[in-house]
Amino acid sequence: MPRLSDEKITEIRQSVDIVDVVGTYLPLSKKGRNYVTICPFHDDTTPSMSVSPEKQIYMCFVCHNGGNVFTFLKEYLKLSYIQAVKKIAEIGRVDISEYQIATEAKPVNKKFEPLYRMHEEANKIYSHYLQTKSGLAAKEYLHHRDIDDAVIDAFEIGYSLPQSILVKSFGNMGYTQLEMVQSGLVIESKDGYDRFVDRIMFPLHDQDGRVVGFSGRIFKDSKNEAKYMNSPESDIFIKGDMLYNYHRVKETVRKAGFVIICEGFMDVIALYRAGIENAVAIMGTALTNGHIKALRRLTKTIYLCLDGDNAGRQATLKCIEILEKQKFQVRVVELPVNSDPDELLKEKGKEELQAMLKEVKMPIAFHMNYYYEQTNMQNYEDKKAYLERMVNAIGTLKDEIDREYYIEILEKQTGFSKQIIYNSLSKITNQLIVPNPETVTYVRNKQLIDKYRQAERNLLYYMLEEREVSKRYEKQLGFMIDTVYNIIASYIVDYYRQHFVLEIADLINSIEDEKIVQSIITIAQLSLPPIKEQEDGNVVYHYQVIDDYIKMIKEKVEIKMKKQELKRALEETFDPIQKARILGEIIALKERK
Repeated sequence: MPRLSDEKITEIRQSVDIVDVVGTYLPLSKKGRNYVTICPFHDDTTPSMSVSPEKQIYMCFVCHNGGNVFTFLKEYLKLSYIQAVKKIAEIGRVDISEYQIATEAKPVNKKFEPLYRMHEEANKIYSHYLQTKSGLAAKEYLHHRDIDDAVIDAFEIGYSLPQSILVKSFGNMGYTQLEMVQSGLVIESKDGYDRFVDRIMFPLHDQDGRVVGFSGRIFKDSKNEAKYMNSPESDIFIKGDMLYNYHRVKETVRKAGFVIICEGFMDVIALYRAGIENAVAIMGTALTNGHIKALRRLTKTIYLCLDGDNAGRQATLKCIEILEKQKFQVRVVELPVNSDPDELLKEKGKEELQAMLKEVKMPIAFHMNYYYEQTNMQNYEDKKAYLERMVNAIGTLKDEIDREYYIEILEKQTGFSKQIIYNSLSKITNQLIVPNPETVTYVRNKQLIDKYRQAERNLLYYMLEEREVSKRYEKQLGFMIDTVYNIIASYIVDYYRQHFVLEIADLINSIEDEKIVQSIITIAQLSLPPIKEQEDGNVVYHYQVIDDYIKMIKEKVEIKMKKQELKRALEETFDPIQKARILGEIIALKERK
């Protein structure tokens, strides 16, 4: 079988639009000719990644991660290059069955492979036994809870027998008891025994869809057992990174434009039964940095749908604080007191649950409702404290209409006049205007570029844009002082020898050095005025700027050669007057920047 040629790889890349591919994984917003999004490759809070439909490349202006559609899938999905090519071929419906392509599994730390395999095997075993006579009572319980076979299949729900079955199965697979215990599925003893017995089993997947743990629920009356039992943390199951259902919702979140966060997996399943498929669960834990990074890859808009009891409402307040600091757009689904989505679906039906999700509140509205209920408005000090808390919250609002709306509500709630509220707002305004530390960091790291290096960079930009510029460079100059830029120029010249028009996304396919690729992407994203235009139906090139760049680069070379000559002369002379004259000339050359 033949190997993929450069021509076939180009065909595969051109079969898709990078905007569509990136948009499958990240929420994109139109900005001028390009699209922008939160960069998933660093701890980003404002959209710093640009996707160019014209050049079919992406670039983050903070961490400088960039490339074509293959690069994006490599970096985002942690694939090899050939896996990324294969995936794009599938998306673009390009037939590559006749080509020899090595099928590589996604890189996994080898010491963790036994853990993944045991969890995969356990999931198969649990799923199997739910469909047998032994699992009949468990299945009837699920059906009684309105969890039908379609939902069971969708969420891979299973059943663990009353006796240990995994120990024997893992032993037949060749695993030691130590490895079984490390998986968290087996408890250490003389012979070992299964952690989960006689429970309905809900598999927990990591962000890539691999089973890494389980939650087991009792379905028979028992006073001695906890209702739910979860896998302990292990090398592959980290609760702070776990978002239940994350791997299933990427496409539905992209279509809906937001993700719903619930407390537990039964809430996610309840929403699914109500026809709402863009929900994840934090499994009853607080939001972590791991959750934030994962959510950022999905969307910047989040609906919080936590339980309606006091603990759930306090958790909602904490989530709002964390998410807003990370620049997410947050909305709140305020459930009835002491209810959760699962209970609401059971008691009110899916229409009521769907209606609740359409009546989302702004975070400040939730704040006001919550603290108003906690405040004794008959007590002056409590009422004043409530006013001060809400003034601080209103002061964070950027929209004047929103601010005015909630000032009116606050006036009605407290009886304090608008003037008092406005006066209180004016006192805190200055406290809200603080410098963004991230901006300071990035400015500090920004490198200055001298005029000669800028000339080389700009010349490269026009070479990428116009074949005629590349030919002019090759004829009049043929080299660059900067080592990386010189290599890039060679790649461009060589590309034009085989192609009439340069496609940046194809040029970087054949370049393995990531530093070179990132430099090309950075240069391609410059915004410089065009050097050609239409005049009387003819294309006219304005080469003066190109000639100026070439002249400047030659001048730099002359300066460099002159400095070397002066340094040699300095080493060879012993006359102090002559030395001083030579040093003066060297200093004068250094100042020519």
